Amino acid sequence: MIDVLSSDFVVFARARGEQGFVLFWRHGLRNIALPAITLQFAAFSELFGGAILAEQVFSYPGLGQATVNAGLRGDVPLLLGIVIFTTMFVFVGNVLADISYRVLDPRTREGRKV
Repeated sequence: MIDVLSSDFVVFARARGEQGFVLFWRHGLRNIALPAITLQFAAFSELFGGAILAEQVFSYPGLGQATVNAGLRGDVPLLLGIVIFTTMFVFVGNVLADISYRVLDPRTREGRKV
């Protein structure tokens, strides 16, 4: 945030007369929010990886243990179902991240000239 608020476009916005929360929101938060949103929604897939590890360590039955057992037994339909479910979960996370981008940063909206 310190790097963004000391960048050239923020200095130019201050020269135009913007100050306070408007400057912080328009030029600060919007520019640092996009990488943070990407990291947060990319962590959706890590939920499943952590679940598999925790379920194996603590012998707790769940989706992770079902995945491991399906892989060891060769239960292809169950394994494919879990893969599709996990893929859809990550896809929904990416769609939510894209929607958040469009709300926060108008430059990412399609069909609109900036």
